Amino acid sequence: MQFEENAAALGKPLRALFTLALIVGAILAPIPFPFKVPAFAAVALLWVWVETRSLAPVGLKLPVSAGSTLLWAAAGTGGVIFVLGDVVNPVIEWVFSKGADHSGYGALKDNGPAAFKLWLYAMFSAAIAEEIVYRGFLLHQLSVLLQKGRAGEWIAILIGGIAFAVPHYSQGLVGVISVALVGFLFGWIFFRSGRNLWSLMLAHALVDTWGIYSLYRGW
Repeated sequence: MQFEENAAALGKPLRALFTLALIVGAILAPIPFPFKVPAFAAVALLWVWVETRSLAPVGLKLPVSAGSTLLWAAAGTGGVIFVLGDVVNPVIEWVFSKGADHSGYGALKDNGPAAFKLWLYAMFSAAIAEEIVYRGFLLHQLSVLLQKGRAGEWIAILIGGIAFAVPHYSQGLVGVISVALVGFLFGWIFFRSGRNLWSLMLAHALVDTWGIYSLYRGW
């Protein structure tokens, strides 16, 4: 892929500074949920479009293979729900003797209206906007900044996963670790799928749907 070479000649120090500013803004800007991350996602898309006249670098290319998209979405969804959720997370909870703190989402058990409202917000702010910011935009910019090759991709995946986990600090240490692992998995899929962000948006939507439904049922 020539995404990095197609970017405008913005110096690496300035690119790093602007990228950091956008990510920090997406985390800390005093904009109410669920509008904060979508606002910075719009800025990120505008930046990439101005540089490259394309959204392919962030994974929003068209046309896209429906079969490949569904396959990678299934891999992401299954990896989070069954591998991380049923195998890895219980080990993390055993090590720290506690689970993630989901109280910040409010009282969702048997509260259909609250659960549905949170689901709508999650589709807008998380499944779409977070994937644009923390996978598409951040991993693309890190690809430009870091050395080419597999080593650079793994460093980008590591940084991207940590950046994705930081805004979830309200879930406690166990929650942050769990979210970081999701970020690592989704980052790996981003590169292995040829930057198919559509598949990650779908996977994120399915994972959040399952998570909110589980909170609603009290699981």
